[in-house]
Amino acid sequence: MKRPHLVLALLLSVLAAVPSTFGQDLDSVKAEQNPERRAEYALDHAHNMLDTARSLYKEAKYDRFEGAVLEIGDSVQLCQDSLKATGKDPRKNSKQFKKMEQRIQLLIRRLKSMESEVSVDDRPVVKKVVARLEEINEEIVNGIFTKS
Repeated sequence: MKRPHLVLALLLSVLAAVPSTFGQDLDSVKAEQNPERRAEYALDHAHNMLDTARSLYKEAKYDRFEGAVLEIGDSVQLCQDSLKATGKDPRKNSKQFKKMEQRIQLLIRRLKSMESEVSVDDRPVVKKVVARLEEINEEIVNGIFTKS
């Protein structure tokens, strides 16, 4: 009968040890020392900023919307820089790189969906970020599949 309490206590201790990126700004993500975790946190931040950008657009806060969209691009750039900082060969350690590539691809799909929802006047900034994300994604894929 004591096992359910033990499992619950173990689960709570694990959850307490996992750092949360919810509500963090990009500077606090940059402060992460471990480049692999920094890459993950940067993509978490990018997805959070996409949600923020959507809500800002719905609230008609267009100036802040543009800043949020540009921060998505900065976050993905930080992810790529962090992956490079690991010093790992993408061909030999493809698991982390592939995971990031898939998450960036999801972000691109979500951004393209948002692009179709915003007005024509607001699309250029979204298109610019989508184009940069596609470049970064292609660089990661090329790193996984090409010899150095």
